[in-house]
Amino acid sequence: MTYAYQLDNVKVLYDNQLVLDIEQLNITANQCLAVLGENGAGKSTLFHLLALLKRPDSGDIRLFGENIATPKPQHRQQTGLVDQHPYMLPGTVADNILLALKLQKVDKSFHQSRLQHVLETVNLTRLANQPASTLSGGEQRRVAIARVLAFEPEILLLDEPFANLDSLHQRQLEDVINEISASGKRTVLFSTHDRVQASAITPHTIQLLKGKPISAPLLNLFHGYYDGEIFHTNALKIFAAEGSASARHIAIDPLAITISTHPHSDTSARNQLPGRLIAISESGKAIRLTIDCGEKFEVIISHQALSALQLTLGNSVWLSFKATAVTLL
Repeated sequence: MTYAYQLDNVKVLYDNQLVLDIEQLNITANQCLAVLGENGAGKSTLFHLLALLKRPDSGDIRLFGENIATPKPQHRQQTGLVDQHPYMLPGTVADNILLALKLQKVDKSFHQSRLQHVLETVNLTRLANQPASTLSGGEQRRVAIARVLAFEPEILLLDEPFANLDSLHQRQLEDVINEISASGKRTVLFSTHDRVQASAITPHTIQLLKGKPISAPLLNLFHGYYDGEIFHTNALKIFAAEGSASARHIAIDPLAITISTHPHSDTSARNQLPGRLIAISESGKAIRLTIDCGEKFEVIISHQALSALQLTLGNSVWLSFKATAVTLL
């Protein structure tokens, strides 16, 4: 197996605070990977390391097997980062892409063919001659991706590409990421806090919590303390399986939660919580429900289950899940 990146004992500190702590992480080449985590989890710090814009305070990073303690120009040409807030250069959409090609010293004979190719990839051909500053946020995000794709990096890094976009532009950007990664000839990493959205694009994920990779899902992530049997949040008491008394977070897999219109007396699930349905959304082939039980829970069900339950917004419902579905962190 070929790895795009191999990280060993990587640590990053800001103001003497440890913000990234990765014992070992291998990222497979030519794969689409989602990096999940809440704000402050370390996603942007990780992306700046992978884009060779920052060095770790300790540890080793290998790029395609080569140690990059001292990055060379060719190493940086292998990676392309699109930040959360991409800056639009003066001029048209086409000007933005062509200037990027000039700055990367790409032979001029390739400029027009690459311009047309990346515009088609991000579905912006019709806007090629429009001033970039007049575009919507979603369109500008796609221009920034095209600008990076034009110099053909082996690795594309997208830091929070869906942030502050409406549902239409999010779907358009999902299509772009799927198009880019479909060939299996480029490593694509994108960061998001939305696990359901990530799973609609790729089955491959890394999940960060306080700078550390974890194996638990990052939906239904709650803060509190554990007394040896029950995890106490600000609003709820949740039965959990045995774990460390020092745990300060729990995560509950949304697929492990059962929803019903009444409590069950014959269930083995120790956690039964009353709540109110406050949101219903579609994500890929599944339905995502948001339930307010004092804390907001996300539950994933099928279209068939939604129809059978005949749920509508505002309904009173019950959530059931076993103590073993609760991961202590």
